[in-house]
Amino acid sequence: MNGFTRDNATARSRWIWGTGCILASIIISFIINRFGIVSGMLFLLLPFVVAFTIIIFAKPKLSIYAIFILSFTVVFLIRYVVKDLFPGGMLFDGLIVFTYVILLVKGATGKVEWAKMGDTPFLLLAIWLIYCLLSLLIPESPGFDAWILSARPHLYMILSIPLFCLFIDAKSLKIMLILWGVCSMIISLKGFVQLNIKLDTADQLFIINNSSTHMIWGKLRVFSFCSDAGQFGVQQAHAATSGAILFLGAKNFKQRLFFLLMALTGLYGMFASGTRGAIFVVFGGALVYCALIKNIKMLIFGAFVAAGFYGFMRYTYIGHNVYAIQRMRTAFYPSSDPSYMVRKNNQAILKSYMASRPMGGGLGSMEHGPKDSLLKKIPYDSGYVLIWGDLGIIGLCIFLGMILIFLIKGTMSVWFRIKNDWLRNVLIALIAGISGDAVANYGNPVLMQHPTCILFFFTIAVICAAQRIDKSLEMQAVAEQSTTV
Repeated sequence: MNGFTRDNATARSRWIWGTGCILASIIISFIINRFGIVSGMLFLLLPFVVAFTIIIFAKPKLSIYAIFILSFTVVFLIRYVVKDLFPGGMLFDGLIVFTYVILLVKGATGKVEWAKMGDTPFLLLAIWLIYCLLSLLIPESPGFDAWILSARPHLYMILSIPLFCLFIDAKSLKIMLILWGVCSMIISLKGFVQLNIKLDTADQLFIINNSSTHMIWGKLRVFSFCSDAGQFGVQQAHAATSGAILFLGAKNFKQRLFFLLMALTGLYGMFASGTRGAIFVVFGGALVYCALIKNIKMLIFGAFVAAGFYGFMRYTYIGHNVYAIQRMRTAFYPSSDPSYMVRKNNQAILKSYMASRPMGGGLGSMEHGPKDSLLKKIPYDSGYVLIWGDLGIIGLCIFLGMILIFLIKGTMSVWFRIKNDWLRNVLIALIAGISGDAVANYGNPVLMQHPTCILFFFTIAVICAAQRIDKSLEMQAVAEQSTTV
């Protein structure tokens, strides 16, 4: 009797699922036929969106993990899934806005600890937002459409940092470091496949459209799941730098192994990318690390190692038959590099043009301005040149000033305020990484692009929330000691 009942239940369940699938297929087919494939895909994703909404509403902290992961995967989704169906950047826009909507709804019931958001550097972010808005009033401004397209990374910064400050704590910080390591290893693995096994259809299409920058001397510049080889190289150099520092501070074998793999795969990705500026992420980060640990001997040793490496790259031809070394070596001969000389000439033209434009041509001028404008014609092959052209010398000084303030605040925390050894080492790793990124941003506009931008924003949030996290770790240690007594 039980078997008969169970068989009937199983058959009924299969019938319900089968009928539901058929009905869903009919509905999706109708929607695609009537409204297009985008509408059909959105309907298909509706159950997942509903489930995601329920999960985030129940545990809003999960949103920062989703934001972090999406920053590493958004280019993959655009290249392999979304394609030309709709602007892929809207995925990131939607996730941030969605998170704030959830917080506002849940906050109405008093279940959001808004006080933690007090760590956010609201004054600096407000100054930057106001300045970006003022650029709309510049007579030569390319208009609101161009402004909103170029303002998106700046708006990400203004909106992401408060979210990270709200939810970051010791536990979530550990999870984010693991997510970063995993994502870094995955994109390095993809780079290995591109270089040594095969390029898939999407990769081949990318190379066809970008052969002048990604096929140098007949050699592939690996780009993995990133927007280009420059972003891939800098991100992996960042992972190598921070991963090495986290490895040095790890307390157990599993952590050491994990962060060692993160550092080594990052180093591999950096060289495979052929991005010359990425080498300065490692050197810049290493020197900052030596300074932050306040070890004069280590600083002197690091300076000798850096000088030795410079001599090796600049004055020898050892390893010159290896493409990765040969490509990186050209960064040490700037006067002999045609692309460097073109950059300097372009910057000279821009300097003359910007002399009478202290606020720039308006946000969006260099990327989305009129085709006949000078700012649109000059390549923005530097992140700082891009800000200089769009927002002028005033905007560039404000932006550099913000970075400097955050780095100084982080340095002061490491030197004088943070007591927990683990947190201090994490701060050192993060500060060293974004310091290197800030240097590399001179050669490539990488600092405000995915995924480097989210690491930049995340690091700022950790710097601002570090003292709160340190106090919670101290209280936790005291509580554990009291229970063991």
